[in-house]
Amino acid sequence: MDKNPETGTITAYYQVINPSGLSARLSGGQNAAVYTFHFKEYSLGKFTVKTNTLMPRQLFMPHMQAIIVTERYAKQGVLDLLNYYELSPERRSNIVFIVTESPLSTIMNSYTPLDRIPGRYIRSLTNLTGQGYTSGFEPIRMRDMIKSIYRRKPTVMPTIKYTSNRSADTTERLEEADVNKQSIVFTGGAVFIHGRMVGRFDIPTKLIFSLLNGDLITYVETVYLNGSMIDLEARDIQAERHWESGSGLTMKVHANLRVINNQQNIVMSEQNLHAIEEAFNKKLEEKAQSLLKLARQKNWDLLGLQDQGVEERKWRTFPVSFEISSSARMIGNTIGPYFFEKE
Repeated sequence: MDKNPETGTITAYYQVINPSGLSARLSGGQNAAVYTFHFKEYSLGKFTVKTNTLMPRQLFMPHMQAIIVTERYAKQGVLDLLNYYELSPERRSNIVFIVTESPLSTIMNSYTPLDRIPGRYIRSLTNLTGQGYTSGFEPIRMRDMIKSIYRRKPTVMPTIKYTSNRSADTTERLEEADVNKQSIVFTGGAVFIHGRMVGRFDIPTKLIFSLLNGDLITYVETVYLNGSMIDLEARDIQAERHWESGSGLTMKVHANLRVINNQQNIVMSEQNLHAIEEAFNKKLEEKAQSLLKLARQKNWDLLGLQDQGVEERKWRTFPVSFEISSSARMIGNTIGPYFFEKE
C-alpha cells in the first residue's frame, strides 16, 4: 500500500492466486501463478467495494500473507491502516508487516523464484529468519505493531527492496538462473515509534537490538584472532537486566558459542577457546555500546527504559552498562583446522 502525502490518495495492490497457473507447473507450463490488481481510493473502508469493480474474487483478509507499505506511507504514520485492520472482524493477527524501499509497483509486479507466489515466498523467508527468536518467529506481525503503539521502545519491522530497477513481470523471469539479478531481498529494519517510521536499521544493528531486548537467542558472529577469521554461532543467549536501586542498569548477556568456521593455523586448545570467548565478549559489548550511543543520538529509547519506569527527561543520561560472558566449544571430528608450515 502507498499513500500520496499531498493528495491523501491511497493505492492498494492485491495479488490473487491463479489456480490454473499453479496446476500448469505440474504439466510443464509457466502460466502466471498470481495476478496483480491495483486500486486507488481516499478511504481504506471503500477498497472492499472498489475491488468488486475489477477483481472477480471477494477480498478476504484471512487469506493475506503479508502487508507491504511504502516508505513514504510509513513515514506519514500507519495508524489509519492499523485502526482499519483492528476493526475488521475477519482480521488475522499473524500477517507480517513489511516496508519496501523500492517502488510498490516493482515489488508487486514481480515473480519470485522457487515459490511462485510472492506472498508465500516472503512468508517463507520470515519463517526461516524467525528460527533464531525466542517465540520461533520474529516479532514483525501486525499484532506486534499494534501492541507497541503506546510504548516508548520502538518497534522494528523488516525492510525489503528489489535488486533491479525493472520488475520481473513475466514468467520468462523464471528461466533466469542468476536469482540475484532480479529478486526481493531483505535489507534491514524500519524503526517505528507510535506507529510512524522514524528511521532505519541495517541488519547487524537490527540483530543487536533484538538481542538486547530479549527476542533473539541465536545468531552468527565473526571475530578475528591471531590475524585469522573465526565464525561463531551464539546460541541459548540470555539477556537479563539488573537495576541498581534506581541509579543505573546493568545488562548481563551470556551466550554459548559453537565454532563453525576456524581459519587459525594453530591447534585448538583450552587457552585458545578462552581467547575466542574474550574476542566475542569484546565485540558484542562494542556493538551494545554503539546501539546505546545511537539511541541517545536519535532520541530513540531502543532499550525501552521509559517503559520500565525511567523518567522521560532522564533516560538519555541514565547509566547503562553491559556485562558480556560466553562459553565456547568446538564441535567436529578434529581439534583444529588442517594446515602445514611452509619451509
